[in-house]
Amino acid sequence: MNSLRTTFASVIVASIALSGCASNSSSKTAFNAVEAFNIQCKTSVAPESSEMSISGLTLVGTSIADAPFGTSAAEIVSYDSCTDKLYVVNAQAKKVDVLSLDKLGKPSSAGQIDLASAAQQSGIKIGAANSVSAHQGLVAVAIENSNKQDKGIIALYRSDTLSLITTYQAGALPDMVSFSKDGRYLASANEGEPNADYSVDPEGSVTLVDLNNGPQKAVVTQIDFREFNPGQSRHSELSSKVRISHPNATVAQDLEPEYLTFDDKGSLYVALQENNAMATIDVASASVKSIVGLGGKSWQTAKLDASNKDNIVGNLKSYPMLEGLYMPDSIASYSVNGETYVVTANEGDGREYGFNTTQQQCDKQGFKWDGDEQQNAEDYANKQDFCIAYVDEVRGKKLKVDSNHPLARALKDNAQLARLKVIKTNQILAADEKVQAFGARSFSIWNEAGERVYDSGDEFANIVFMKEPKYFNSTNDSNDSADDRSDDKGVEPEAIEVAHINGRHYAFIGLERHGGIMVYDVTEPAQALFITYVNNRDFSQPVCTQVDDGDCDNDQYNPKAGDLGPESIEYFTRQGNHFIAVGNEVSGTTSVFRIDL
Repeated sequence: MNSLRTTFASVIVASIALSGCASNSSSKTAFNAVEAFNIQCKTSVAPESSEMSISGLTLVGTSIADAPFGTSAAEIVSYDSCTDKLYVVNAQAKKVDVLSLDKLGKPSSAGQIDLASAAQQSGIKIGAANSVSAHQGLVAVAIENSNKQDKGIIALYRSDTLSLITTYQAGALPDMVSFSKDGRYLASANEGEPNADYSVDPEGSVTLVDLNNGPQKAVVTQIDFREFNPGQSRHSELSSKVRISHPNATVAQDLEPEYLTFDDKGSLYVALQENNAMATIDVASASVKSIVGLGGKSWQTAKLDASNKDNIVGNLKSYPMLEGLYMPDSIASYSVNGETYVVTANEGDGREYGFNTTQQQCDKQGFKWDGDEQQNAEDYANKQDFCIAYVDEVRGKKLKVDSNHPLARALKDNAQLARLKVIKTNQILAADEKVQAFGARSFSIWNEAGERVYDSGDEFANIVFMKEPKYFNSTNDSNDSADDRSDDKGVEPEAIEVAHINGRHYAFIGLERHGGIMVYDVTEPAQALFITYVNNRDFSQPVCTQVDDGDCDNDQYNPKAGDLGPESIEYFTRQGNHFIAVGNEVSGTTSVFRIDL
């Protein structure tokens, strides 16, 4: 077990002054929404604190979305200092919920942003909202097209009246949107996922919006990756660590931007999750500076529980020649001594695309039938089940490896690696080639060159198992599911946020499946220190008011179960205190925690 180093004396925490009405843009002529739209901002100046340590996180309150269980009704959350409100993506209802905060910070419903106006102005039929970002009077929403392979939009609203200002065309499936730290720029990560049978595969891209001259005169640039296609000028720059998995896709099609973060030096970092890579974009020129493959984390010394069929909860073991590809989901950035560092939640993500059809049609198209083999001609032609058009993962027991491979025996053992989902290979894996799993079950810190300077190793597993051993590696939609996620990606780090408090930096990492928030001091990037772990989940309660074998049976969430499926974390300050808000997609809850000093 890694040492769970809890450092308090060295952690100095103080309040930060809020200046929601002031523009912090580095450009003297930069657009200021507060002045341009006469937005009335609330101000709250926090006094300087004496030297104090973080003692933990205290739940202030929770707001529950009016939506069925497990429908992503509280996915991404963002705070606006002008209105002192939270804006929460409700993908189920195709809207953004607005939450007000009482004196203590407890959230409650205060309205919603209706996205119909954005659809009307843009002239497209919209699908779900995927992300929201608020900044000093403005609220940006990333909205996908009803046909996910067509171009989506970024919609820009006033935070005070919730009225639409304008919309900007984005790429296919804008999955995340964010303002730059000074509010001048807006960007969306356009994932460009293929359709169910992989017959249409749009290119991944980044939309960059320069608001310097105001929203109505914004300069919108679509940044693609075509220069990295075979035969193009920059193809040779791609290392073998950048994972291009589909044989029929171009590089530009295969790259799928998942998340992005602006630094304060003019760069935009983009997580390419499925590609296990990170792109860096120069904001001023709106061009790609580099694409760096992130490589893998060895499980030779770090330990993981790799099986959900070994009848042992917390069966942590090391395996030589096994590595986890980082494949980060959420990322964030911060600066130390003028150097930018990027923190990543190393979730991992495989690709599986398919659709319901008959076995006859599935076989006719050359795809993989995932249902029971039909025993008669009538069922073969008429009975429907799932047909897999493309998949890049396989159970360890089905991975083709050389008989002399060090993991050959473990890959056939259900108590070891036979159940683990690993990256599928088309050829027999040689004895000296590593078996690759999805995700690193950790968070990492990277420098500007994309070099890893820190990884939390197996600390997440050790911390969670020590605190909640009976429920280790549970899934997020059942409280009777211990060990269920061991063969997948464990506790599954998903959300990440960085806060700068009185000269120190802290990372907050949300564990999507098991639940809970990890807190680390990352002031010294190469020597990050664990601070605390808090999980607002009650495993003794059913997840819904009616359950069957632990699973929800009536789509009605049980509030006593707490938070299920943290998807995003937002740090903010108000009323002299520090807070984080957490959006939980399965429970549909938005919870606010006070950072205790």
